[in-house]
Amino acid sequence: MKRLALAAVTVAIWAVITLGSARLQVSSTISLQSLITSRLAWGVGSAGLFLVVVAWLAGWRDLGFRKPQPWRSLWLLWLPGLYLLALGATGIVQGHLQPAAVAMVLVNTAMVGFSEELAFRGVLWGAVRRAMPFWPGFFLVSMAFGSVHVFNAILTGELAAAGVQALNAFMSGCAYLAIRIRTRSILPIMIVHAAWDFVVFLVGSGADHAAAPGADTGLQLVFGILLTGPLFLYGLWLVRNDQVRAGWRDDSMDPSPFTTGAKP
Repeated sequence: MKRLALAAVTVAIWAVITLGSARLQVSSTISLQSLITSRLAWGVGSAGLFLVVVAWLAGWRDLGFRKPQPWRSLWLLWLPGLYLLALGATGIVQGHLQPAAVAMVLVNTAMVGFSEELAFRGVLWGAVRRAMPFWPGFFLVSMAFGSVHVFNAILTGELAAAGVQALNAFMSGCAYLAIRIRTRSILPIMIVHAAWDFVVFLVGSGADHAAAPGADTGLQLVFGILLTGPLFLYGLWLVRNDQVRAGWRDDSMDPSPFTTGAKP
C-alpha cells in the first residue's frame, strides 16, 4: 500500500506537469489538433522524464521494460494493427498536414505514447496489481487513464468533448492494459499508443475545423463508441481468466533499465 500511495502521488504530479506545461504554452483555449501540430509538447517529455527519475530512485524493477514474453504474444496486436492500417490509410488520403507538421506530430505522439504508458500501465499498474485483486485493479487503472483526459477541457474549453475523449480513452485503455498483461512488456503498447495518436491526428488534420467548436457531441460519442468499443471487448477477452493472464503480478524476471538493486 505504501508503493500504491507513492505511485498515485507520482502520477498526480505527472498530470500536473503535463497539463500545466501545456497551459503555459498557450494564452487561450486551443484545440488539441492545433496544439500537437504547431508546437513541441515539451511538458509531455518533461513529465515522462520525471517518471523515469522516480522509478529509478524507487528501484521499481517491474514496469515492463523487457522483451515480450513470449515473442508470439505480439500476435495479440492484430486488432489494434488493423485499426492503425485503416486509420493510417484514411489519414494519408484525407490529411492536410505539411511535412514539418507531420514531423512535429510524430515527435509529440511518440512522447505521449511513452509518457502516458509509463504513467498508467507502468508506474500505476505496477503498484495496483500488488495491492488489489485483478479486476478492481484492472478497472481502476483504466478509469484513471480515462479520467485524466477530462482535464483536456482546461486547454480546449470543451468539457463535453473532453468527456467523450475520456470514455474513449477508458475503453481503449482496457485493451492497452490487457495487451500489456498478456505480452508482459510495456514496449509494444507504447508503440501502439504512439502510432494510434499519430494516425488520429493525421486523420483529424483533414476535418473541417471551422465546425469544430460546439460540434455535435452526440455524434462524437457514437463514433467513439463504435471505434473503441470493439477494442474494449477485445481487451476484456484477452484477460478473461487466470490461465491467460498468468504472471500478471510480476514482470521483474528480466532486469529493467531502472534497476537500482532495491526490491520492488
